[in-house]
Amino acid sequence: MRRLQLITLVGLASLVALAGPRAVAWAGPQAYIVQQGDTLWELAEDNGCSIEQLRKANKLDRDAPIVVGRQLDLSSCAGGPARPSATSRSYIVVSGDSLSSIARRHSTTVAELRSLNDLEGNLIKIGQQLRVPGQAKRSVRLLVGQSRGRPGHGWLHQPTQLPQSSAYYRRRVDRTWAAAHVIDHTVNAVAEARASFPKLHRLAIGDLSDKDGGSLSGHHSHQSGRDIDVGLYYRKVPAGYPSEFVVATKGNFDAAATWALLVSFVRTAGRDGGVEKIFLDYELQGWLYAAARKDGWSKAKLVDVFQYPDGPYAAHGIVRHEPKHDDHIHVRFACTPDDDGCK
Repeated sequence: MRRLQLITLVGLASLVALAGPRAVAWAGPQAYIVQQGDTLWELAEDNGCSIEQLRKANKLDRDAPIVVGRQLDLSSCAGGPARPSATSRSYIVVSGDSLSSIARRHSTTVAELRSLNDLEGNLIKIGQQLRVPGQAKRSVRLLVGQSRGRPGHGWLHQPTQLPQSSAYYRRRVDRTWAAAHVIDHTVNAVAEARASFPKLHRLAIGDLSDKDGGSLSGHHSHQSGRDIDVGLYYRKVPAGYPSEFVVATKGNFDAAATWALLVSFVRTAGRDGGVEKIFLDYELQGWLYAAARKDGWSKAKLVDVFQYPDGPYAAHGIVRHEPKHDDHIHVRFACTPDDDGCK
């Protein structure tokens, strides 16, 4: 993980975490020494400001790179990750977009988009992430006593069912039971991906657990309501999808959209009831790694996400290689806090 070196009026330090805000006590003007692998996108996200604010404070041209060893002024930052408000979500600019067309699509005004994104004019770029008005995230319920035992030897008590939705297709409804936090994190992840890519097709959802948990045919795990199999996004919906999973090909796989889904899961890691592990074919890791790099993630930060490019047996990354996982993503969540019956 990347460690920030901050120069302040008092000595400060922060922990880098995929899960959320850094625990930093800010005091007065801040400066930051650029490290290998840093990007303005990450610095802005990590420190509670926009890329434009960082550029303006440091007199950086729009296309100017940041140089390792340079001192950046972070005084315009709020001291924590920049988060969308409770009534906003993310949108990725695509070819043909303009502020006016995006505003119409999301039932808002150009002026509101400028305000949400600290924009002075109308210039936007393909791939740029914008905040747009939208619904607040689903609250994550952290219930004790639902998930019992281990994923490979456990059961469910008073489980929660994944609700029906036009955003996804439940392949086997009798196997859509899980702990409540698994359901809530999943619904949020799908919503975030669709917010960034509004034209996404319906996502296939595979097995969670059956209503009582326990042994589930076709699986060694999925017994305690903490596992879910999630399909992939494609540039063109394959034959048979979403009623069946379909193996991804380099030509048909929508890596950018699937990365938007995956990163929404990854960002819960380390939070209460967040992701514990993700299982995925190593070749697909590589395709998603490339999408993450285009999305602005540094190689240093991606060490904590993928095994790629260090081989399918590399001892790092939340996403782990698993054979026969080239047509879906297997997501496993942690137990809720203070739940002694969940292992």
